[in-house]
Amino acid sequence: MTAERPIFNRRDDRLRRRKAGLVVMVALAMLWLAAASRVHVNASWSDEAWGYAAFPLFGTEPKIGDRVLFEPPASVGSRVPYMKTVRGLPGMAVTVDADRTVHLDGEPVGRAKTHALDGRPLAALAPGAIPDGHYFLYADHRDSHDSRYAEIGLVPRARILGRAVSLPDLPWLGLKGPLVGPEDTGSAPEAGR
Repeated sequence: MTAERPIFNRRDDRLRRRKAGLVVMVALAMLWLAAASRVHVNASWSDEAWGYAAFPLFGTEPKIGDRVLFEPPASVGSRVPYMKTVRGLPGMAVTVDADRTVHLDGEPVGRAKTHALDGRPLAALAPGAIPDGHYFLYADHRDSHDSRYAEIGLVPRARILGRAVSLPDLPWLGLKGPLVGPEDTGSAPEAGR
Protein backbone atom coordinates (compact mmCIF):
# COMPACT_ATOMS: atom_id res chain seq x y z
CA MET A 1 0.00 0.00 0.00
CA THR A 2 1.31 3.43 -0.92
CA ALA A 3 1.08 6.36 1.38
CA GLU A 4 -1.01 9.29 0.18
CA ARG A 5 0.66 12.59 -0.22
CA PRO A 6 -0.34 15.20 2.28
CA ILE A 7 -3.09 17.57 1.14
CA PHE A 8 -0.84 20.66 1.27
CA ASN A 9 1.51 19.09 -1.34
CA ARG A 10 -1.41 18.67 -3.77
CA ARG A 11 -2.38 22.32 -3.27
CA ASP A 12 1.22 23.40 -3.91
CA ASP A 13 1.27 21.34 -7.14
CA ARG A 14 -1.98 22.95 -8.36
CA LEU A 15 -0.69 26.42 -7.49
CA ARG A 16 2.56 25.77 -9.39
CA ARG A 17 0.62 24.53 -12.44
CA ARG A 18 -1.60 27.63 -12.37
CA LYS A 19 1.41 29.93 -12.12
CA ALA A 20 3.17 28.10 -14.95
CA GLY A 21 0.01 28.34 -17.07
CA LEU A 22 -0.23 32.06 -16.38
CA VAL A 23 3.44 32.58 -17.32
CA VAL A 24 2.92 30.66 -20.57
CA MET A 25 -0.21 32.71 -21.42
CA VAL A 26 1.59 36.01 -20.72
CA ALA A 27 4.59 34.90 -22.82
CA LEU A 28 2.31 33.90 -25.71
CA ALA A 29 0.44 37.23 -25.49
CA MET A 30 3.75 39.13 -25.56
CA LEU A 31 4.95 37.13 -28.57
CA TRP A 32 1.68 37.80 -30.38
CA LEU A 33 1.88 41.53 -29.61
CA ALA A 34 5.51 41.65 -30.78
CA ALA A 35 4.55 39.91 -34.01
CA ALA A 36 1.56 42.21 -34.52
CA SER A 37 3.59 45.39 -33.92
CA ARG A 38 6.36 46.71 -36.08
CA VAL A 39 9.46 48.75 -35.26
CA HIS A 40 10.41 51.66 -37.54
CA VAL A 41 13.50 53.83 -37.45
CA ASN A 42 12.87 57.57 -37.21
CA ALA A 43 14.10 59.19 -40.43
CA SER A 44 13.29 62.72 -39.29
CA TRP A 45 15.40 65.03 -37.15
CA SER A 46 12.28 66.94 -36.10
CA ASP A 47 11.35 64.36 -33.45
CA GLU A 48 13.30 63.20 -30.41
CA ALA A 49 13.08 59.38 -30.68
CA TRP A 50 15.36 57.09 -32.67
CA GLY A 51 12.47 54.80 -33.54
CA TYR A 52 8.85 53.82 -33.01
CA ALA A 53 6.80 50.71 -32.54
CA ALA A 54 3.47 50.64 -34.34
CA PHE A 55 0.78 48.79 -32.45
CA PRO A 56 -2.38 47.74 -34.28
CA LEU A 57 -5.52 49.76 -33.68
CA PHE A 58 -7.51 46.51 -33.24
CA GLY A 59 -10.52 47.68 -35.23
CA THR A 60 -10.82 51.04 -33.48
CA GLU A 61 -10.61 54.33 -35.30
CA PRO A 62 -7.88 56.85 -34.48
CA LYS A 63 -8.96 59.71 -32.24
CA ILE A 64 -7.66 63.24 -31.67
CA GLY A 65 -4.31 63.16 -29.90
CA ASP A 66 -3.34 59.63 -31.01
CA ARG A 67 0.22 59.37 -32.32
CA VAL A 68 0.20 57.15 -35.38
CA LEU A 69 2.58 55.82 -37.99
CA PHE A 70 1.39 56.01 -41.60
CA GLU A 71 2.64 55.33 -45.08
CA PRO A 72 2.99 58.61 -46.99
CA PRO A 73 1.78 58.65 -50.61
CA ALA A 74 4.08 56.86 -53.06
CA SER A 75 4.65 60.13 -54.92
CA VAL A 76 6.55 61.46 -51.88
CA GLY A 77 9.19 58.77 -52.37
CA SER A 78 9.71 57.97 -48.70
CA ARG A 79 11.00 54.51 -47.84
CA VAL A 80 9.91 54.87 -44.23
CA PRO A 81 6.58 55.66 -42.57
CA TYR A 82 5.87 59.02 -40.97
CA MET A 83 4.87 59.50 -37.33
CA LYS A 84 2.26 62.22 -36.70
CA THR A 85 -0.52 63.15 -34.30
CA VAL A 86 -4.19 62.92 -35.26
CA ARG A 87 -5.58 66.47 -35.24
CA GLY A 88 -8.59 66.18 -37.55
CA LEU A 89 -11.39 63.59 -37.81
CA PRO A 90 -13.96 62.87 -40.52
CA GLY A 91 -16.53 65.65 -40.78
CA MET A 92 -14.29 68.44 -39.49
CA ALA A 93 -13.95 71.55 -41.69
CA VAL A 94 -10.51 72.46 -43.07
CA THR A 95 -9.93 76.10 -44.05
CA VAL A 96 -6.77 77.87 -45.21
CA ASP A 97 -6.24 81.64 -44.76
CA ALA A 98 -4.50 83.90 -47.25
CA ASP A 99 -1.35 83.64 -45.10
CA ARG A 100 -1.59 79.81 -45.43
CA THR A 101 -2.65 79.22 -41.82
CA VAL A 102 -4.59 75.94 -41.73
CA HIS A 103 -7.65 75.77 -39.46
CA LEU A 104 -9.69 72.78 -38.30
CA ASP A 105 -13.26 73.71 -37.35
CA GLY A 106 -12.12 77.34 -37.02
CA GLU A 107 -9.13 76.61 -34.74
CA PRO A 108 -5.66 77.35 -36.16
CA VAL A 109 -3.44 74.29 -36.43
CA GLY A 110 -0.33 75.58 -38.17
CA ARG A 111 0.95 77.48 -41.15
CA ALA A 112 1.81 75.75 -44.43
CA LYS A 113 5.19 76.88 -45.73
CA THR A 114 5.54 78.00 -49.34
CA HIS A 115 8.72 75.98 -49.97
CA ALA A 116 10.38 72.84 -48.64
CA LEU A 117 13.87 72.95 -47.16
CA ASP A 118 15.20 71.75 -50.52
CA GLY A 119 13.53 74.70 -52.31
CA ARG A 120 10.59 72.82 -53.86
CA PRO A 121 7.31 74.74 -53.87
CA LEU A 122 4.69 73.32 -51.51
CA ALA A 123 0.95 73.62 -52.14
CA ALA A 124 -1.26 73.99 -49.08
CA LEU A 125 -4.07 71.51 -48.49
CA ALA A 126 -7.30 72.43 -50.25
CA PRO A 127 -10.13 73.58 -47.96
CA GLY A 128 -13.16 71.37 -47.40
CA ALA A 129 -14.60 68.78 -45.05
CA ILE A 130 -12.51 65.78 -44.00
CA PRO A 131 -14.21 62.82 -45.72
CA ASP A 132 -15.20 59.59 -43.99
CA GLY A 133 -12.25 57.28 -43.40
CA HIS A 134 -9.66 60.09 -43.63
CA TYR A 135 -7.64 61.96 -40.99
CA PHE A 136 -5.68 65.20 -40.68
CA LEU A 137 -2.25 64.20 -39.32
CA TYR A 138 0.10 66.83 -37.94
CA ALA A 139 3.33 67.43 -36.04
CA ASP A 140 4.15 70.63 -34.17
CA HIS A 141 7.54 71.08 -35.82
CA ARG A 142 7.40 73.94 -38.35
CA ASP A 143 9.19 71.85 -40.99
CA SER A 144 6.97 68.81 -40.52
CA HIS A 145 5.73 67.22 -43.74
CA ASP A 146 2.12 66.56 -42.80
CA SER A 147 -1.52 67.07 -43.81
CA ARG A 148 -1.02 70.83 -44.16
CA TYR A 149 0.40 70.07 -47.59
CA ALA A 150 -1.45 68.79 -50.64
CA GLU A 151 1.19 66.15 -51.38
CA ILE A 152 0.45 64.43 -48.04
CA GLY A 153 -3.20 65.46 -47.80
CA LEU A 154 -5.86 63.86 -45.66
CA VAL A 155 -4.63 60.38 -44.81
CA PRO A 156 -6.91 57.39 -45.52
CA ARG A 157 -7.38 54.94 -42.64
CA ALA A 158 -5.92 52.16 -44.80
CA ARG A 159 -2.50 53.89 -44.80
CA ILE A 160 -2.36 54.21 -41.00
CA LEU A 161 -0.14 51.41 -39.69
CA GLY A 162 -1.04 51.75 -36.02
CA ARG A 163 -0.52 53.72 -32.83
CA ALA A 164 3.04 54.94 -32.45
CA VAL A 165 5.04 54.48 -29.27
CA SER A 166 8.46 56.12 -29.04
CA LEU A 167 11.21 53.63 -28.29
CA PRO A 168 13.55 54.38 -25.37
CA ASP A 169 17.14 55.46 -25.94
CA LEU A 170 19.65 52.59 -25.93
CA PRO A 171 22.98 54.45 -25.91
CA TRP A 172 25.02 51.26 -25.55
CA LEU A 173 23.65 50.23 -28.98
CA GLY A 174 24.15 53.69 -30.48
CA LEU A 175 20.39 54.33 -30.47
CA LYS A 176 19.88 57.71 -28.86
CA GLY A 177 17.67 60.49 -30.18
CA PRO A 178 17.06 60.98 -33.90
CA LEU A 179 19.56 59.12 -36.06
CA VAL A 180 19.67 61.94 -38.64
CA GLY A 181 20.17 65.69 -38.41
CA PRO A 182 18.98 68.64 -40.49
CA GLU A 183 22.18 68.40 -42.52
CA ASP A 184 21.05 64.96 -43.73
CA THR A 185 18.11 66.29 -45.76
CA GLY A 186 19.14 64.22 -48.77
CA SER A 187 18.99 60.94 -46.85
CA ALA A 188 16.09 61.77 -44.58
CA PRO A 189 12.92 61.91 -46.67
CA GLU A 190 10.87 63.90 -44.20
CA ALA A 191 13.63 66.25 -43.08
CA GLY A 192 13.88 67.70 -46.56
CA ARG A 193 10.26 68.77 -46.53
